[in-house]
Amino acid sequence: MTDTERPDLGALFEHYGVRFSGRTRQMVACPLHEDRTPSCSVDLDKGLWNCHSCGRAGDSFNLIQLKEDLDFGGARTFAASLGLATGSAGGGDDELSGSAYGGRRKVAGRKGNQPRGGGYVPAWRRR
Repeated sequence: MTDTERPDLGALFEHYGVRFSGRTRQMVACPLHEDRTPSCSVDLDKGLWNCHSCGRAGDSFNLIQLKEDLDFGGARTFAASLGLATGSAGGGDDELSGSAYGGRRKVAGRKGNQPRGGGYVPAWRRR
């Protein structure tokens, strides 16, 4: 496993006995403690999980560290020994956009060397 890869979160949860539906964002049982109702939200696209019961959260390496009581190096070795499918460790901005409302908007700059005046001026400032 290289520095730019991490274990696939879905494969890791399935290794710990947590079953998924076909969605990429869902609530599942937390593998760190006994759950009667799903309390752990998982986002497979981002590779992140968050348990609302125990307050623990993180990525696939954090889950291995907490579940197996290992440090980061041990978690990498454990993930490599399991042979889990690997995904990107992030860092790319291929899918990022400037706004959640559909792309970046252009904002007009100031024209020339005009002072920053214009618009509404409060009464106390007009004197």
